[in-house]
Amino acid sequence: MLKTIHVEIDPTGHIQALEPIMFKLEGKALLTLLESDTNEESDATITETKGSVSRTLRLLASPRFQHRPRANLEEVQRRIFAIRDEWNND
Repeated sequence: MLKTIHVEIDPTGHIQALEPIMFKLEGKALLTLLESDTNEESDATITETKGSVSRTLRLLASPRFQHRPRANLEEVQRRIFAIRDEWNND
């Protein structure tokens, strides 16, 4: 069963639950980043740590990521179906 909790990520990448957690914290998770209500000054306080949330947040906020090419949904689906057909025909 999927469970959703509200958390906050501080500038150093530490995650703090904003509500009581009533289940065992174990297994896999997906992270959805919401629009931040902080200003750009907090970006300067982020410390780089290998594999940290702060690096992910910096990447997502970077101009390069913001202006990345967007895939055409129909083209992606067409390619997926073509690969599946290839796989099934082998």
